[in-house]
Amino acid sequence: MNVPLSIESPIEVETEHAVPGGRCLARIEGKVVLVTGALPGETVRARITRDSKRWAEAEAVEIVRAHPGRRSPPCPHAAVCGGCDFQHAGRDVQLEMKRTIVLDALRRIGGRDGSELLRGPEAVGDEFGTRNRIRLSFDAAGRPGLLRRGSHEVVPVDDCLLMSPLFGKVFLPWARLLPPWRHVTLRIDSEERMVALLETGVPPSERDRRRLGKISKTMERPPEIVGLLADRIPLVGQRDLRFRVRGRALRADATSFFQVSVPGVETLVDTVESLLEDDREGALFDLYAGVGLFAACLGHGFERVVAGEADGRAIRHLKRNLRRNGVRAEVRKERTETTLRTLPRAPVETVIVDPPRAGLAPEVRHELIARAPRRILSVSCDPATAARDLKDLTGAGWRLTRLTAIDLFPATAHVETVALLVK
Repeated sequence: MNVPLSIESPIEVETEHAVPGGRCLARIEGKVVLVTGALPGETVRARITRDSKRWAEAEAVEIVRAHPGRRSPPCPHAAVCGGCDFQHAGRDVQLEMKRTIVLDALRRIGGRDGSELLRGPEAVGDEFGTRNRIRLSFDAAGRPGLLRRGSHEVVPVDDCLLMSPLFGKVFLPWARLLPPWRHVTLRIDSEERMVALLETGVPPSERDRRRLGKISKTMERPPEIVGLLADRIPLVGQRDLRFRVRGRALRADATSFFQVSVPGVETLVDTVESLLEDDREGALFDLYAGVGLFAACLGHGFERVVAGEADGRAIRHLKRNLRRNGVRAEVRKERTETTLRTLPRAPVETVIVDPPRAGLAPEVRHELIARAPRRILSVSCDPATAARDLKDLTGAGWRLTRLTAIDLFPATAHVETVALLVK
């Protein structure tokens, strides 16, 4: 409903339920208002930050009637930093909101009620101190920080509670000594070794690269910082990260994807394994394989294993991780739809897909449907694209038999799902 809302003065609203992005839905004369900083069932005074014809965005500025699970955010930067959505909610409330977000996506996008099917999410590990990756920006004064919610303004920080304690104790003091790059990303592995990736903002010339190399050699690095790269170009030390997942050794390039929480990734692998139910018949295809997490941890016992990955930086470690963990597999460096289209068929096939946030591309869904494997295990970090993909696959004849939500990203609205589809 087109009800113009004033952005001059706060309005009082009653919130309903959580929606993606960590906001809560409210209505004013039928018009949807998405409120940041609120919890379900609260009465809040909210300031309108954006008003469109069909919906509006708002920010809670006063809590009139609070949810019983509301708390003061443990982090002093929570009110302005864009990294955490749910620090004002206790862990149990966070989990309930994430369940609502998944079920809402299934209903609105997937066209089904998943309340009887969905398991979880349950808490995974500690709420704070478990993340191993963070990306910092630099303000005009050269101070490192995080971006203010909904803007490009840099908020200088003295710590991040989500991160390993090494971030505040070791890395951040060192980062403050850096020249003012555009961004720097920190990666920490299971051995608490740190690699820093600098981004200059423009591709460096050969002269710039030499200058960066000279600067990096004069930087005093703590022993935990074992590598330094600029625009993916190694400057000092190493670029490999070492992870241990369920006792298995995995390595990844500092520029390649790996889950941001080792306790979380172990739960993710455990969940996928539980859905396999000791059924290792036939072939396993690990698509969007990355550095081989699922193939390396779960490939034993299958008659045939194929791992497909398009990222050349990940392929090198994918091959080594499979070999290091005793999994004989065919590795294919190509797009997922190409792998599905050209792989020789096996009588019984299990496919694991773990796509990026955008979900399965239309051509991948097309090739999956054409290939018709017996089982698909779909891993997703976005409930909306997961619901879309599940709708297409169940419409093509698969039955959704299991669906589990996992809290890999505490204090945020992000939630991982793992679905089992069978023919």
